[in-house]
Amino acid sequence: MRKRKTQTEALPLKKKKKKEELPPLRKNLSALLTLQTFFVLLAVAAIAFAMAMMYRTVITANHLYGILSMMVPIVLLVSLINASVSRFMYKYLNDLSKAMSKVAGGDFSVRLDAEQKQPFREVYRDFNTMAEELGGVEMLKNDFVNGYAHELRTPITSINGFAEMLLKEDASLSEEERRTYLEIIASESRRLADLASNSLLLSKLDSQKIITDKKTFSLDEQLRRCCILLSKQWTEKNLSLETELDPASFTGDEDLMQHLWINLLSNAVKYTPAGGSVTVTLKNLPGKLSVCVADTGKGIAKEDLDKIFDKYYQTDKSHSKRGLGLGLAIAKRIVQLCGGEISVTSTPGEGSAFTVTLPNR
Repeated sequence: MRKRKTQTEALPLKKKKKKEELPPLRKNLSALLTLQTFFVLLAVAAIAFAMAMMYRTVITANHLYGILSMMVPIVLLVSLINASVSRFMYKYLNDLSKAMSKVAGGDFSVRLDAEQKQPFREVYRDFNTMAEELGGVEMLKNDFVNGYAHELRTPITSINGFAEMLLKEDASLSEEERRTYLEIIASESRRLADLASNSLLLSKLDSQKIITDKKTFSLDEQLRRCCILLSKQWTEKNLSLETELDPASFTGDEDLMQHLWINLLSNAVKYTPAGGSVTVTLKNLPGKLSVCVADTGKGIAKEDLDKIFDKYYQTDKSHSKRGLGLGLAIAKRIVQLCGGEISVTSTPGEGSAFTVTLPNR
């Protein structure tokens, strides 16, 4: 005989509906306020007990009833207040928690409404500032990675290509061609070395707090030497170089100062079109020295002026000019270590002027 299924066997058991859990933030906030309620009740009980002991009153059932009668309204009132506070605070804390999760996930575009009048307005403002700064750092990091890859790939490709051509046994190259290829390899090798040197120098300067290797030297003579060192570059572009240098002495690191002037002069020559001019002035003023390197180049856009001294920032996004955006960051750090200031004024299409102010002690 076939066994008949009972009603219990035939029908599937109904699953119990899972109770919806509170979000972790809401749960933690409720637990915190519940704990606060407990401590309030404990404090009330302790006060009642202390008063009884103070007046040496024997605690009877009537006393306990009175204490409970007093505590019940307090419990209800505190619970109501805590529930209201919990719901009120949860909305703002939940928005902050969600926004922080997005930032942790790499989304730095998230912003909170910091203009609305609410208890966390200042926190929202600080969060927005943090997200904006992180977004800027992320953008600079990406620009640096792209720029570094570009700056490394180009010379390495050139060195590799010309070296392989020179190594080919069947290559019929003239002595002049061989020399040209070797000069390109040497030039690109220097370029790689400069990239490494600038990166290491900036890292060193960032960790340095004071100038240690100080000596007094002629600043006007140093500026003349730097102009002569770059004579090949500015004569090849048919640039006119004008100098107006007051006699002045400065106490500092001579090598770092030379790096500063070479950097500013190189930029002026690089961004000035053929036939333009570069002007270098040194003014010995009371209590300070002012050096200005001006050019008649293409100038700097207004939106770039506040960022050109940032690490890895480049105004030329196409990377048509060589560089990693480290030069002006290095220049600024050198000036800071000397206790001075560096500023720039520029008009697009007319040129730029970088002014370095140094203490004259």
